[in-house]
Amino acid sequence: MSYTPAGRYTHVAVPADILATALYALGRHEAAEIESRADGLRPGAAVCAAVAWLWENGQYDQVANLVGTLCAVLRGQRIPGGVGQITHDAVIAAFGAELAQLALTPVGGWAPLAAFLHEEVPRGF
Repeated sequence: MSYTPAGRYTHVAVPADILATALYALGRHEAAEIESRADGLRPGAAVCAAVAWLWENGQYDQVANLVGTLCAVLRGQRIPGGVGQITHDAVIAAFGAELAQLALTPVGGWAPLAAFLHEEVPRGF
């Protein structure tokens, strides 16, 4: 399933604390979805679109907030329908794979975003 936004948005002004709270809730919701699907560690299209949009719009801390929330909730659990335990590295890799599959890889490629997440997520979560 491909994610297509309802319309074009050029600027959205949302206070940082409200955005952080919404992304925290999205991260917890997505973690529950991943657990219930039991088809491996695959983030959904909407959360991937959010990660790509946030990164491309300079909201780097919010990307770390969203992905870090997923990591915090899922860390140490068994991979649903798979083998092994979930680590922050596995969550970051899953986002990279899913973004590529959905053709939502951020401008500049996945490597800068992955490097940022590998540095920031373990620090805060």
